[in-house]
Amino acid sequence: MFRKRRFNVLIIELSKNSYVSLQYFQYLGNPNIGLFIIATDEFLLVPSGMSENKVEFLKRCFKVDKALSLRIRGSKLLGALSAANSNGVVLPFGCEHEAELIRERLGVKAASIQTFISLGNRTLANDKAAIVDPQMPEEVIRVIEEVLNVKVKRSTIANLPYVGSSAVASNRAVYAHPKIRQDETLLIEDFLDVPVHTGTVMNGIPYVKLGLIVNQKGGVVGRGTSGSELMAISRCFSL
Repeated sequence: MFRKRRFNVLIIELSKNSYVSLQYFQYLGNPNIGLFIIATDEFLLVPSGMSENKVEFLKRCFKVDKALSLRIRGSKLLGALSAANSNGVVLPFGCEHEAELIRERLGVKAASIQTFISLGNRTLANDKAAIVDPQMPEEVIRVIEEVLNVKVKRSTIANLPYVGSSAVASNRAVYAHPKIRQDETLLIEDFLDVPVHTGTVMNGIPYVKLGLIVNQKGGVVGRGTSGSELMAISRCFSL
């Protein structure tokens, strides 16, 4: 593989005429992009008020045609508050209007749960399965199973309940907190049916969701992510 940097883009030559890239991104001057944005293989959720240029940039990065701008309970923290895969979106309490908007505009399932939980911080999902906080209520798990159309299992990552903050999943791989235990790794690899790699973002931050958003086709990283971290991420997700 031949790697070269141009204009803050890591470009990886996969074959003679095929390139995929990981690009740097920030929102409102904030590199913690995973708090704000959700990417699946089919659509993007972005905070309302994001410029059209930035939305189009992200659509090109992730190679998706659909992007929906919205807020959740008045907040721009979509990635922290909600969980999604290509099949649907699960929202916190009091978001029935947002759920209806998602169903109408994106054509996927969406539902608002009956408790206020930061679902994005406590749910790690791809299109195959989901891992959730060990304390996740059973009624919330049932909603996740129905809306995302996946099996759900409780677990920790690095002995922490914040499984959504401590790892990023796609249908290709999981990039996880460097202190993930072996038993947690084996459980996730078996259940999500993808390999688990470990690493950090933004020069040593282990809560990798903060600075990383990926799907099978591309990704963005928070500014401050080092070259070695970019290489680890690209190897993990074959990007």
